[in-house]
Amino acid sequence: MNESSPNDSDHEALLRVLVVDDNRGAAEGLAMFFEREGGTARVAEDGVEAISQVEAFDPQVVFMDLEMPRMDGYEAAQHIRAHNPRIVLVALTGSNDEKAIQRTVEAGYDLHLAKPSTPAALRGVLERYFPKY
Repeated sequence: MNESSPNDSDHEALLRVLVVDDNRGAAEGLAMFFEREGGTARVAEDGVEAISQVEAFDPQVVFMDLEMPRMDGYEAAQHIRAHNPRIVLVALTGSNDEKAIQRTVEAGYDLHLAKPSTPAALRGVLERYFPKY
C-alpha cells in the first residue's frame, strides 16, 4: 500500500526494531514480540541482510545474533556502527563468557543479552533506551 492514510503519522512514531538471526523462526518470533509491544519490526538472516535492512528500514534498535553465515554479527555491528553511531545494537547470543562479552563491546554493541532472552529482559532494553516507547 503506497497511499497515504490518516495513520501514517502513527506508523512513523512506532519504535523500529530489526531482528537479525539465521534461525528464521527465532527471528520471526522476536519480531512478533516487538510488534505486540507496540513497535514495527523487520527480520534479516545474516549480517549482509542486516546492513541492507539498516539502510532501507532505518531501525532505532537492532537485536543481532553473533554466529551467522556470510557475515557474522561482529563484522555487521562494526559496519553498522561506523555508518550509524546512534543506533542501539544488542547482541543476542548463547556465548556469555567474559571473552565473548568483551568481543561484543569491541565490535560496537551497546548490550550483550543471553539467548534465550526473557520478555522482561527484552522490555528492559526498550525501556532503558526508549523510555517513551
